[in-house]
Amino acid sequence: MLKVVRAQGQGIVSDLGRWGYQHEGVPIGGVLDPFSFGLGNLSLGNAVNSACLELMGQFDFVCAKPCQVLFANRGAQALLNNKSVLCGQVLTLQEGDVLRTKPPHLGFWNMLCVQGGVDLPEIMDSRSTCLAAGFGGLQGRALQVGDELHFTQQFAPSIRTGVRLAMPLARSGHFVPLVLHFLPGPEFFELSENSQHLFTRQHFSLGTQSSRMGYRLEASESPLSLKQALSLRSHAVHPGLVQLPPSGQLVVLLCEAQVTGGYPRLGSVLSCDLWKLSQLGAGESVSWVLVDQQQARRLHAKHEHEYKRYQHAIECNKASGDVD
Repeated sequence: MLKVVRAQGQGIVSDLGRWGYQHEGVPIGGVLDPFSFGLGNLSLGNAVNSACLELMGQFDFVCAKPCQVLFANRGAQALLNNKSVLCGQVLTLQEGDVLRTKPPHLGFWNMLCVQGGVDLPEIMDSRSTCLAAGFGGLQGRALQVGDELHFTQQFAPSIRTGVRLAMPLARSGHFVPLVLHFLPGPEFFELSENSQHLFTRQHFSLGTQSSRMGYRLEASESPLSLKQALSLRSHAVHPGLVQLPPSGQLVVLLCEAQVTGGYPRLGSVLSCDLWKLSQLGAGESVSWVLVDQQQARRLHAKHEHEYKRYQHAIECNKASGDVD
């Protein structure tokens, strides 16, 4: 069990989200990076959808009952009893230990997976916090000082002490644009010819008016424009959809996006690439690669192969015997 003794920022309980309730106006929610989330849970011997903590800012936790945890996000920053710890490594906490999270090197959110998963009731098949509607997680709110986080009892073994999993890395460096593969959507070819060309030629940087609902991407050369004004009815939207507001700058919808919208739909980020946006920081750049269906299938197959490679590495490095 962990007790929150400092909460400077926003911390929420997350899993893979609420699927199948969008027709009722409920956003999917869940983790920004499902790839690393799944690997973190597998490393701890958890079910793949065991609830974790996503933490933006600085949080201090005191261990009230021995437990095992793992930072699943690449670039995580944390201290255990004032000593730096690394992502991808199982940490065994004893009663009285103090775990402090700090803003990560990549993106904005640390992801703390816990053995057994955060033990909270499921609402609409998920333990994720829906802050907009005030339900799920811990009473539908962010973590506060004094909160006690209990974990489900778990008997499956985690990876061995001393083994560190190299968590997924979205790009090779801060100064290299994040490459996202993109399937054109219904209104992509309504862009002017120059804007269609600019879409893949220029870079787009992450703007300050961004959130877990969507990232605003600002063009490095020129905003995009349509051949002519369009009047669209409200339509269903989903995480990964790329919209074009009147400003000509892009919006990529993320996990907490609304379920309907009316902006032109330029297309969708491939689901196997969407997790990469979790490692993007303010002012850092994105570049786009347009793909067709066949190319998209190949990229998805490559991603699945990478996930299975991680699974194999985790299984080969599991500790023997049960873990209490």
